[in-house]
Amino acid sequence: MHVIEPTVYQPQPSHRSWGLYIAVVATVVLALGAVNYLRPLPTATASVLVHTPAASKPALSWPTGGQAAIAAAGYGILDTSGTQTPLATASIAKVILALCVLQKEPLVLGQSGPSYTINASDVAIYQNYADQNGSLLPVVASEQLNEYQTLQALLLPSANNIADSLAAWVFGGQAAYSTYATTWLQQNGLNDTHIGSDASGFDGNTVSTASDLTRLGLLAAQNPVLVQIAGQSSADMPIAGTVTNYDTVLGQSGIDGLKTGNNTADPGAFLFTATKQVGDTNIRLSGTVMEAPDLNTALRESVQLAASAEQGFEQVNVVQAGQTVGSLRAKWGASVPITASSSVHLVRWKATPVTVKSSVNTSLHIGTIGALKAAAGPNSTKTSLKLAHPLHGPSFWWRLTRH
Repeated sequence: MHVIEPTVYQPQPSHRSWGLYIAVVATVVLALGAVNYLRPLPTATASVLVHTPAASKPALSWPTGGQAAIAAAGYGILDTSGTQTPLATASIAKVILALCVLQKEPLVLGQSGPSYTINASDVAIYQNYADQNGSLLPVVASEQLNEYQTLQALLLPSANNIADSLAAWVFGGQAAYSTYATTWLQQNGLNDTHIGSDASGFDGNTVSTASDLTRLGLLAAQNPVLVQIAGQSSADMPIAGTVTNYDTVLGQSGIDGLKTGNNTADPGAFLFTATKQVGDTNIRLSGTVMEAPDLNTALRESVQLAASAEQGFEQVNVVQAGQTVGSLRAKWGASVPITASSSVHLVRWKATPVTVKSSVNTSLHIGTIGALKAAAGPNSTKTSLKLAHPLHGPSFWWRLTRH
């Protein structure tokens, strides 16, 4: 006997059900695609690279003996030669006196300052130095000298007698001046310089190093009155008449001052200042030669040192206007050159490295997007960075399918 199994009915999906399924899937895909498309764009990346010349030690024309130093305003000491041990400054000590006087009794260009009357004590000081064959400015009792003239007497004919008289007139005596000058030296970081028993440096007990005196020259170069006087080849005095400057190399190798010195402890010394033009920049130099065999040698060696120092500076052309210095690159493959808006030039001492720093706003895709700054020693300059053209955006397909 056969058993007949009942037939189970299997409903088939209708065309309507398939359409709904496809619609749901399509909606999800489109929604996900829309979300992906509308997501914020990834941040672009920037690279900036500028090549600069390596630092190198300049070759300087140093004296064959003794000690020497060279410095520049803003740079400080550039280099030294010989052992920097304290040595008699001789008459270079008068620069310290002049700066202390100008701090206590300031002058501006065109002013003559207070007047001082020569008395019997001043005449005695003059006679004492005359007996020792020191540098002098002849004076007579009741003669009057104003402050500007006393500074001329210090720096041009290197008058020892005026130095000691000026210490008495302005500070009340040598002891008070020594205290004042010692404090001034310490305040200005001239720790290897020590004041002796006179203001003129004649006794040999005022000592310093070439490095310290070179720093002293940079300080003196900041005072317009002192610079003016040190650059004079001669001056007229009431009694002495025309006096001439012992600095016989004025104008050579840019030298415009400052003070000679020679005594038995240091027969040849010269502290000089000079101005050098490198490119469009004026460089203010100071240098010192000490312990030369005589003053003429110190002067000649200073001219050579100043000339060689000029060759130690150079103008560095970091970038030119319109030069490509990097690129801005996007994740979707687009990239655009980054260019310098203007040229960047600066002057450096060749031993000073050039540093370049840049900042770029990678969220900007058109126009100016950052800046570039170059520096070497005290000098720095900068330019803006811009895109050579707008960064092209991503394609529709890339935005839709990106991971």
